[in-house]
Amino acid sequence: MTSRAPGMTTTLIVSPRGQITLPKRVRARLRLAPGSVLLLREEAGRIVLDPAAVTPVALYGDEEIERLVTADRVASRERAALRRRWGLKAPTRRRRARG
Repeated sequence: MTSRAPGMTTTLIVSPRGQITLPKRVRARLRLAPGSVLLLREEAGRIVLDPAAVTPVALYGDEEIERLVTADRVASRERAALRRRWGLKAPTRRRRARG
C-alpha cells in the first residue's frame, strides 16, 4: 500500500460487512478523525468520498421558542425580529378601560 502523496493510488479491501479502512496517512492529510462524516457519490462507475461539513442544529418546539422570545434578556427589537423569523404572532395587548 503506497499512499504517500496526494493523487497516489491505494488498494483497499472491502470487508464482509462492506467496510473499508482509509490509510492513516490519508486520514491525517485530510484531518479525518473518528466520527468524521464523509459524503459518498458514484461518478461514472467510480466511488468518490468527500469530507462533509456538519453543522449542529438545535430544534425548538413552540413552547421553547416562546420562552426564549419572552425572556427578559431579549431586547424588544430583537424579540420582534425573532418573531418575524420564526413566524410567530406578537401577543395582543390589552387596552386599559377608561373610567
